[in-house]
Amino acid sequence: MPTSSARPPAPGPGTAQAPHEGRVPGVDIARGLAVLGMFTAHVGVTSADLATLEGWLGFSHGRSSILFATVAGVSLGLATGRQEPPSGAGLAAARVAILARAVALLGLVAVLDLLGTRVALILGFYAAYFVLALPFLRLRPAQLASCAVVIGVAGPPIAYYGPEALARLGLRLPRDGSGAFTDFLLTGHYPAVVWMAFVLAGLAVGRSDLRRAGLRLGLVGGGFGVAFVCALVSAGMTAAGGGRAAVEANLQGTTTAWAGPGTLGLGDPWPTPHYLWLDGPHDDTMLEVFGSGGFALGLIGLCLFAGGAGARVLAPLAAVGSMALTVYSAQIVAIWAVTESGFDLLDPPTNGPLGWMVLITLAAATLWRALFGQGPLERVFAAWVRWVTGRVGPGRATPPTGATPPSPVRGVPRPRRS
Repeated sequence: MPTSSARPPAPGPGTAQAPHEGRVPGVDIARGLAVLGMFTAHVGVTSADLATLEGWLGFSHGRSSILFATVAGVSLGLATGRQEPPSGAGLAAARVAILARAVALLGLVAVLDLLGTRVALILGFYAAYFVLALPFLRLRPAQLASCAVVIGVAGPPIAYYGPEALARLGLRLPRDGSGAFTDFLLTGHYPAVVWMAFVLAGLAVGRSDLRRAGLRLGLVGGGFGVAFVCALVSAGMTAAGGGRAAVEANLQGTTTAWAGPGTLGLGDPWPTPHYLWLDGPHDDTMLEVFGSGGFALGLIGLCLFAGGAGARVLAPLAAVGSMALTVYSAQIVAIWAVTESGFDLLDPPTNGPLGWMVLITLAAATLWRALFGQGPLERVFAAWVRWVTGRVGPGRATPPTGATPPSPVRGVPRPRRS
């Protein structure tokens, strides 16, 4: 797609270019880490004991999908002009291509949803993030970072109290496709009112010069530093509120999700604001946004460093990241197929199934990339985006592609989110 930059846009999974042409290895490595993190969140046996392997695997919960959403923003920036935001016909072509990709994601997630796995599919939310990102494509890194900070501060209270206020007003929370907009924005597993902070932070990185050592060092030092500070603040403030158990106990008596629809009114006690100091997986609080978001940015910085000297060593991981849409979808199909055979892959007794999934995925992605380049779904998406843009895009421009999707995790009766 045309941009105001003379350099060609870097393709994400789904572009029509040669498999390695124009790609940023570090971004592929980061995306590959996110995909394998999703595997761990869905299939892995984890714990909170950092003295064990299971404890370290527990870091995948929440952080893997956040890393994937952040990398999505980076890829969106790379595919729409890199350091030079698109304008004019280039901006119009970018918007058409992104909308086409969002439609394709909605179609794919509709098929995967029919399998009925207990994974909370993120692809529909991902499509919504792409659409919501359209007004931000022309902004510079500092402006995008500021927007991400504002969303990170204001979004969590809205996501926390918003659904509760709707329920207490007697309004029905979404239960089917009629409420899709409300679900994507506010009440769903990955509410855009919070998660757009990750996408815009990634877009700010994608609009920057990824070759600069200063940027990479800033991402590593600043990202991990913010994550550490957020963990300390959360621990202190949560202790002041009686601990996590006390906060969760308060929710049982003050939320309609526990008490039942119509049982609480606007004048009844509201959930404690101490919840907003938690930083656990999928708490969707400010400290999770900045803590796990900072962790994601730190990992991206490390991966950008590794994408140079370590590109060959980490080639299998980069191969997974280059076809993350295919790998993510194959993971859902595998979970469905194995579960149908009588073995619950989402609740295994050991990490053996996880190990086999990771090894097979790394080998298959590496072999496919060596023989064919793009992943199969990436090829289909690229063809679809080219077809749409060629008919309705300004000047029938060659379209960009955005990042590949993230994924889900936990909960046994509840869907698993990453």
